[in-house]
Amino acid sequence: MLSSTRLAPVTVVPGLIAGIVGAVTIDIYLLGIFVAATHIFTLDGFFQFIASGAVGKSAFADPESGWLGLAIHIGVSMAWGLGYASAAARAPQLNERPLTSGIVFGIVVMIAMQLVEVAANIYALPNTFALLNQFVAHTLFFGVPIAWIVAARSRAAS
Repeated sequence: MLSSTRLAPVTVVPGLIAGIVGAVTIDIYLLGIFVAATHIFTLDGFFQFIASGAVGKSAFADPESGWLGLAIHIGVSMAWGLGYASAAARAPQLNERPLTSGIVFGIVVMIAMQLVEVAANIYALPNTFALLNQFVAHTLFFGVPIAWIVAARSRAAS
C-alpha cells in the first residue's frame, strides 16, 4: 500500500523540471506585462509580493524579502509540477493532450493560488485586464509548459 503513494523517480524529475520551467515562463510573462503596464514594477517588488503572503506587509519594507519570495515561488511551482506529474502518471491520457491538459491545469492553479492569496489576506479583486492576464499567465505560461514537459519526458521514458 505504501508503494502506491510514493512518487517514482520517473515522475519526480520531470515534475521538478516542469515546475521550475513553469515558474520561469510565468515570471517572464508577468514581469513583461507589469513593467509594460506600470513602467515602475520591479523584480524585487514582484517577489516581495510573494513573500508578503508568508510574512505580511513587512515584506515590502525589507529588500531581502525578495529572496524569500523567490524561494517560495520556486518551491510552490515545483510542488505544482510534482502534482501534475503524479496525476499524469496515474492518468496517462493527460500526456496525450498536453495543450488541453495544461490549460485546465493552469485554471486549477490560478483558482487555487487566488484562494491562497485570500487566506494570506493579500488578495485584491482584479479588474478585467488583470483577470485576463492571470488567466493567460497561469494557462499558457504555467500549465501548458508543465504539461508539455511532463508529456515529453513520459514519451522519452517509454
